[in-house]
Amino acid sequence: MGEARMELGDRELKKIGEYVKSHLPQWISETKEVLHASLHQRELDILERVVRVEDELKNLREVMEERFGKMDERFEAQQRQMDERFEAQRVLTNERFDHLEKRTSFIQWGIGIGFTAILVLMGVLNYLG
Repeated sequence: MGEARMELGDRELKKIGEYVKSHLPQWISETKEVLHASLHQRELDILERVVRVEDELKNLREVMEERFGKMDERFEAQQRQMDERFEAQRVLTNERFDHLEKRTSFIQWGIGIGFTAILVLMGVLNYLG
């Protein structure tokens, strides 16, 4: 297949040049309008995205505050539970020490009475003997 070639002379080129010169300002203004509309639409799209991002950040902040509040409540509940367990353990330990003190006191009295009885017995035997 052959290519169709067209050779233009100076006269045709001048006509084309005049046509382009006469219509060029119109074409440029149309192009500017299209570009301006395109830029304006792009700016609106960007603003819409910014608004959506801000809303999402606000929602995220609210969720985080809620979760941190729940964590604080859990920590406080754990602290109360630990305090209760510590208090129960302290009471139990105090009871054990009181019981041990009573037993020790009883043993001390028993040893004291036993030594006294032995000394009295030795004194009586020494006096009789």
